[in-house]
Amino acid sequence: MKKKAERKILSFSTTMRNPYRIGSFLAIISKYENQILTHEVIMNIIKEILTHKLFVPNIVKNTAKLKACLDDDNCTFSEENLNYIIKHCSQKHKERGFNKGWESRFDTFYKLMSEFGFCYYAKNQKILISDSAKLLINAFYDTETNTFRQDVDEERVGNIFLNVLSKYEVGNPYKKNKNHNIPFRLLIQLLQKLKQEQQRPICIKEIPILLCWQNNNLNELYDYIICLREESYKKTSINFGYSDEFIYEKCLLLLESNNRKRFKISQVTKEAVDEYIRKMRITGLISLRGNGKFLDINSNEHIRAEYIASLNSSFAGNYMDDIDDSRLKFYEYMSTIDMQLLEEPIVATNDDIKIIKLKEISQSYDIKSIENELIITCDKNKASRDNLLKLIDKPLRLEFLTAMYLVKKFSNIDVIPNYKCDDEGYPIFTASGGKADIIAYDHKVESYIEVSLLRDRTQTVNEMIPIVRHLQDYINKSNNSKDKFSVFIAPNIHQDAIEYAKYVKFKKKISVPYYGISDFISKVKSITQLSEINDESLLVS
Repeated sequence: MKKKAERKILSFSTTMRNPYRIGSFLAIISKYENQILTHEVIMNIIKEILTHKLFVPNIVKNTAKLKACLDDDNCTFSEENLNYIIKHCSQKHKERGFNKGWESRFDTFYKLMSEFGFCYYAKNQKILISDSAKLLINAFYDTETNTFRQDVDEERVGNIFLNVLSKYEVGNPYKKNKNHNIPFRLLIQLLQKLKQEQQRPICIKEIPILLCWQNNNLNELYDYIICLREESYKKTSINFGYSDEFIYEKCLLLLESNNRKRFKISQVTKEAVDEYIRKMRITGLISLRGNGKFLDINSNEHIRAEYIASLNSSFAGNYMDDIDDSRLKFYEYMSTIDMQLLEEPIVATNDDIKIIKLKEISQSYDIKSIENELIITCDKNKASRDNLLKLIDKPLRLEFLTAMYLVKKFSNIDVIPNYKCDDEGYPIFTASGGKADIIAYDHKVESYIEVSLLRDRTQTVNEMIPIVRHLQDYINKSNNSKDKFSVFIAPNIHQDAIEYAKYVKFKKKISVPYYGISDFISKVKSITQLSEINDESLLVS
């Protein structure tokens, strides 16, 4: 008997929260394009995932010899170790169409990518990889060297996800959700209507309503949001004074459910909301407002926003039919590319807005909080609980926090971050290649700050060598007499990077001081002038 269709909350898989992970997982399955998906092929893919440490079972963390390899970025698991992990790590998952265990775990890895039209697979059928997936893979993975890239064009990645989310449907053959709408398109249309009616944009606390909304009826959704605001104000005398419990009860009504175990309040009002915001903002079309309390359309992207709002395409098949043929048709619909969304928009960046916002945000945090968030960002196993920072992926967050820290510490310097921002000044993409992440200067010195989450010997090739090359270019092209140096900051500094910094200091007479994040914080706390960051007495020997 088929299970009766139910209304479900929109939730993107937290297994694939980070687009870097999606690109990396796709790079692995793409090697098996057009092969028949057998048990053997599944296990080969699983082994590659484990080899690249994209998935780390608890047995790895709890077994001394395996953990030693896990902690060493230059170590790869042997075939013997991989077989040991697979044999002794029981996977209790059972997904439709796959055997219980590692086969079903494979399906949980790749199911969201299938929904997004990046790949299609079914047991004993050909693995298909779409053109949009190949664009994404190319952004993250160098197929010629069989290595993952460190210098990623995040704006290009954002456009690929914009292409996907512009047509992604809640209620599709993979989810069988009785709710049915196109969430990103509906969000854009709702934000447009709120602005037209001179209403405030969507409050973060209202997003659970969008996650549980039943249809594509814009006017009905708009009226619901306005009534919700009025009801809340009558109860609290505060605009947007929603409690989690108030919103949660409204969501249960929309879901036509009282199953509080299945739909936990933390999932509805927190976890799914955070993931929704990340996915919407990766497109570059959504801005944060009010210190992260509201979402709105990025005015720099109003042309593409209007284009998406005007779209009326939809999946022509039966979204409630979850047979393989129906899933294949949905994959084919999702895999299509709209070139208008992949083209880079010509937008004049306003550095003044970015710098003003940076100073404003820096004043809202005490220096100890910024230091703690820097430590959290550089720790693989820690997650921020800050309402704003948790919405920013770690590589970008490290640039943002480092710039904040310098602004907070030194009142007598100028700090210019090169990350790309929305119209409000909040960061959306990391600094593009060829530019320092952050430029900091005063009347005496000009420093070029480079930050990275790399921990292994690839620091030298991917970070230190380009840093030195760019520093030489800055020196050669400079029209001032300020002392110039670059600074490299990472969670820790690999010995190879240290040796290279010593070499260029001796051979080329240029300085690249390097700091693990804890040393960087200690250094900044102990000095009063920007020039003192270049004091080599504190560098690791």
